[in-house]
Amino acid sequence: MTTDPNAQLEAIRESVARHIANGLVSTIHIRAKAARDLATELDANGANVDYLVEQHLINDGYSRAEATTARAAAEPDPWAPKPSITEYIPAPVRRVLADRLAHMLLSPAGSVLQVQARELTFALKAEGFDLSDPIKQHITDLTLGPDPADVPF
Repeated sequence: MTTDPNAQLEAIRESVARHIANGLVSTIHIRAKAARDLATELDANGANVDYLVEQHLINDGYSRAEATTARAAAEPDPWAPKPSITEYIPAPVRRVLADRLAHMLLSPAGSVLQVQARELTFALKAEGFDLSDPIKQHITDLTLGPDPADVPF
């Protein structure tokens, strides 16, 4: 490991260029977009690494045209549903929200609480945070009680 600042800077530039090159040929939209955004930001601030990125692409067997094709393939389908973020939300938060929304949905028909719960549930689902199944299960548990076939331990 060197303590020379110029060598350290060059190592950082190489690492950043490698990650940008890998991102540009990725078919995962968010990764390809992040690579393009990072390269654009570096260019705008006078830290151009395009030459290094192109060298990494060539070394990996890609041409600039292939990287562009891969980027085009990484564009999201505008009709595709948003990716689910439910698994990234902590379980206690999911549990509390499902509980509160289930109680709100069980309020008298046409009540403000019921309307707000429905709107909130669908708004969260539109953003990729789907609580439909936990809410259904909680409503079932509240109205019918827990399933007697479930083992209590």
